[in-house]
Amino acid sequence: MTEQAVNAAGQAVNAADWESTAPRLLLIESQGRAADTGFRRDAVTQVITGESALLFLVQDGVVLAVPGSDADLDRFQKEGGVLAADSFSLAQHGLDTAGLRPELRVVGMDVVAGWILDPAVRVVWH
Repeated sequence: MTEQAVNAAGQAVNAADWESTAPRLLLIESQGRAADTGFRRDAVTQVITGESALLFLVQDGVVLAVPGSDADLDRFQKEGGVLAADSFSLAQHGLDTAGLRPELRVVGMDVVAGWILDPAVRVVWH
């Protein structure tokens, strides 16, 4: 069964709306606030330079889905980056989707697997 992607307000979204015919970048953040922020700063740079990028939060990285938790993610979204989080990891951390960043897409790993297996997508896991 394919899980429907929703935004933080619980509204259905097209999880693939960041896709295009151009190569895309999927950045996977599995570390939380205490981790080195260089990876997230690099994500901002990618978006500023015109790269189509989606940053996926998983495992401990989902704590960054809370508004105001990370200035680099604030800028990433402001500059046009797409932010998504793993529904299972959010539940494991007790994070209710109502209190998450605006425009955050909540997706299951089946959606992420599709992104990873897409030959037009480059993947970097942190």
